[in-house]
Amino acid sequence: MSTLIESRNSVEKGQTRMPTASPAVSVSPTPEWPRDWKAYAALVAGFFMMFNCWGMVNAYGAFMGLYDEHLLTKSSDLQLSLVGATESFLLLLPSIFAGRLLDARRHYYLGFTGFLFLFLGYFLLSFTSRQGLKDQGNYGFVWLTSGLMAGLGMTCFFTYSSHNVIQWFPKKKYIAAGITSTGAGAGGIIYPLAFKFLVSEFSFPVGVRILSSIVAGTTLIAFALGTPCVDVPRRNLGRVFQISTWIDKEAIKSKPYVLYVIAVALVYGGFYSVAFHVTEWAEVKGFGTEDIIAEGNGEKPGNSGFRTFWFLAIMNGTSIIGRLASAVVATRWNNPIIVHAATCFLAAILALFFWPFAPNNAAAIAFCSIFGILGGSMLSLPASGVAYLIPDERKSHVGQWTGMMWSGVSIFALVGPLIAAALRRKFGMDAVGYWTGATMVLTAVLFTWAVYLKRREDKAIEGEEIKAGEQTPSSTESGAVV
Repeated sequence: MSTLIESRNSVEKGQTRMPTASPAVSVSPTPEWPRDWKAYAALVAGFFMMFNCWGMVNAYGAFMGLYDEHLLTKSSDLQLSLVGATESFLLLLPSIFAGRLLDARRHYYLGFTGFLFLFLGYFLLSFTSRQGLKDQGNYGFVWLTSGLMAGLGMTCFFTYSSHNVIQWFPKKKYIAAGITSTGAGAGGIIYPLAFKFLVSEFSFPVGVRILSSIVAGTTLIAFALGTPCVDVPRRNLGRVFQISTWIDKEAIKSKPYVLYVIAVALVYGGFYSVAFHVTEWAEVKGFGTEDIIAEGNGEKPGNSGFRTFWFLAIMNGTSIIGRLASAVVATRWNNPIIVHAATCFLAAILALFFWPFAPNNAAAIAFCSIFGILGGSMLSLPASGVAYLIPDERKSHVGQWTGMMWSGVSIFALVGPLIAAALRRKFGMDAVGYWTGATMVLTAVLFTWAVYLKRREDKAIEGEEIKAGEQTPSSTESGAVV
């Protein structure tokens, strides 16, 4: 009251009262690297999540080789490819739900569900072949356990891994996503090695049970360490049966995003066609020797003593280089999609010319090494690409946009390897390389187109902001009271 009276008296005396400026509020800038230990725990969790989802998919070539040579010799190449393709399909398809649940911070429900399905899938796989002798495998149960059940477990971890680290590392999101994705390459090396060793030392049933215990242990580590970032606003789930809860119409309206989803779909349809057939390719071309690991010493003649299994291991191992290198380059350029386009173009050249015409063992090893590097780059960048494309005002929807992308990709991840298997059966092994090369060429074009549209949109928005700023009249704040 006294302040009001003093103000009134000063006005009556003709004094001018200037408004006092409010003190500036200091906002601490976001550090380059997070200072909370939970961010780095989430990085470790993301590594093990990728280790157990795409790491297992990358290892399927070793399983497929055993099925083809020993357990399921009467099953066609198309049927055996369907098991791995089902894993990829189910890993991706439900991501539209997983991504939205992550935006609503339902992380732990997804983590526990993933652990349960993934562990049970591989544990029950050990009971699909009785003693593991020749032709004792049951194809239907193999597909049901390692294809259907394990695939549903993988999807819970996949979107979770990239979504969590991108939110914890806003200024280093491309590098963080790249580090996390190396888990897929590590799993693609360790799981085939462990599978070969355990099955040859014991038997298929016992070896796969031990392998399932490794899956259980590493997924529990991921479950314990995968803490969500509380700095990002939580989006309530809303009505479960409402389409807008799961699908963001703004994403569908975005032309760069739609082109990007189509391009990523072609990447997965093309790359895994080579990955699923690389050991068989090495055998057919005479680049190495195939072990019949379930019986101990069986071999098929080849031009060298190099085991065909190692071609898959080399491809998965060198993919780690590609995952890390592409993350560094994407951070430097601040544009992961350009990196994506370049690697797809180079992969197309390799698939079109080196796969059909590799002259010897050394050339085959070089192909697997370089294709693995490029494949690691292609497979690690999609989530970063969504983070690049999504508008600032919809950053809290990144999980939803990422999940929508993966669900759209899932169809081609299922169909692509099956098309390659059908082409291989009709035209021979070289057709797999031609199929992959053709998809990679189209992918590079679509990525480049998406970048062009994104930059055009950004320039249009920038122009509108400048124009709006010029039209706004300058206001002077006198603050005088007469």
